[in-house]
Amino acid sequence: MNSAPERPSQKKKIPHGRSKNVSAIFVHAGAGFHSTLNEYTHLEACDSSARMAMGILKAGGTAVDAVEAAIKVLEDKEITNAGYGSNMAIDGVVECDATIVDHLGRSGACGATAQIKNPINLARKILNESSKTLSLRRVPPNLLVGQGAVDFAWEHGIPVVPYEMLVSKGARDRYMRWREDLNNIDRDLLTPNSSNIGQASKYDISLTDRKRKEDVQRQVFINNISVATRDVSKSDSSDYPSYPPQAKTICTCAHKKKATTSPITHVPGSQLRDCPSDCGSLDCSFQHGSSGEDDRFTGSLLDSNQIDGEILKMSSDAFTPGSSRALHARSFDAFGSKIYDNTSLLIDRKYRLHSPFDATNSSLQRTNDNREFTERNEDSITDTVGAIAIDLYGHIAAGSSSGGIGMKHRGRVGPAALVGIGSAVVPVDDDDDEQICVAAVTSGTGEHMATTMASQKCADRLYHNTRKTKGGVDIEATEEEAIQSFVLVDFMGHPGVRGSNSAGAIGVMAVKKTPYGYFLYFAHNTDSFALVSMHSNERESKCVMSRLGENGNLVMGGRKIRIN
Repeated sequence: MNSAPERPSQKKKIPHGRSKNVSAIFVHAGAGFHSTLNEYTHLEACDSSARMAMGILKAGGTAVDAVEAAIKVLEDKEITNAGYGSNMAIDGVVECDATIVDHLGRSGACGATAQIKNPINLARKILNESSKTLSLRRVPPNLLVGQGAVDFAWEHGIPVVPYEMLVSKGARDRYMRWREDLNNIDRDLLTPNSSNIGQASKYDISLTDRKRKEDVQRQVFINNISVATRDVSKSDSSDYPSYPPQAKTICTCAHKKKATTSPITHVPGSQLRDCPSDCGSLDCSFQHGSSGEDDRFTGSLLDSNQIDGEILKMSSDAFTPGSSRALHARSFDAFGSKIYDNTSLLIDRKYRLHSPFDATNSSLQRTNDNREFTERNEDSITDTVGAIAIDLYGHIAAGSSSGGIGMKHRGRVGPAALVGIGSAVVPVDDDDDEQICVAAVTSGTGEHMATTMASQKCADRLYHNTRKTKGGVDIEATEEEAIQSFVLVDFMGHPGVRGSNSAGAIGVMAVKKTPYGYFLYFAHNTDSFALVSMHSNERESKCVMSRLGENGNLVMGGRKIRIN
């Protein structure tokens, strides 16, 4: 009896480079203080960001595409300090920073950029254009700031919006409160005493004149900025005016009760103008208006489905027995909540550090109990949001975006715009058989992170598995020891940070890609740090609001994603 012929095996052909890889996205919403009242809102924003990015990754998008999409979602959320709703500068203008870095370490960045709703889109465009050749052997830029960045955006089809369109109600309220605090401090400093009695009249006249102008500006601001605080994310293309905006003449004199534009002072192009003959004052000014429409938008992104994954339990000799307690993590689906306790995220209480917000949040310690209660229930996230993605081809990318600190000087460029400070990637070495690469993004006190080259130093520590010891000698260490040493020694122990009058606050999120899986590590010494992670085999993201606790000084945590 003849046996039936064997059927040839039919194996699915898998595209080269996609056989073993699993895509993943990691997002953080900034280090600082996240109010418990707004905790769910922050985590929901992170969840939406991760889902959007994962939809792109599952559709075959690159890691850079996913990072851009994830950060764009956060920029459109009013609750984050990035894009719409960001902190306002001293003159009431929103200026943002952003960076995006690809798997080769190439970057595109923009800094101190006003009138751009999504600075991460501009950073991506700068990255794309930086690889193109220019005539006469010119080198294309990979970092643009200020008006040059705005002009570049307009030339490449990115919408340029009015200043007011980036201002949310919450940001406006914070600005008005901080402005009042500054005025009160100035008034106290100008109060005459026995040593300056002769100059009292000069101070009084100057203060009265300035106060009158500020009262007028504040009234115009309140009357008109509310019109622009609509939900920008729901607006259609007709909301975007043409660029450059046309100058519109308004009067801000005390006898005027109404105006048609924001009273933001010192905006680009502002000029003084005499009042009409019936006014007799010189307090009128040109301010930017707008006309025309522009229907250029960034395209809509994808959605996706998400399952459970495993959490990597961090272990290190530095964690003494009984010195840690479990940190409750929250995981939820945007369409159906699910809460679970995660005992793998550990708080290290071995080291005593000064609270990073002892100095920066001194305004919270007021004698007025009602105001103190109100402010402790408001968010205080003053820096960068960030994302790291790994696509189906094993390529890694990182990015960051921020509106900077409140009441900052116009033109201040923050860490989110600086490669190696806010975002960094250590690319794969051609001779490395394991094809290891690392990406890191940071958030915190930008000036200190610039001093310490924070993200690049953190990425290097994880890539080489080293930590610094006495005498400046680097020795071999585990990844947990490396990131712990980075925060305590490389950052907090840096002479430039120790000798500064400002507190050293930092939150860092890093991902190491190895043949054994993707390893997420994070650490922060701020009050809280919001993170989310998700891979392509999951149906829902894993979110956590990591908190320092009453007696905590440093929080570390992580996760492992298997790829086999």
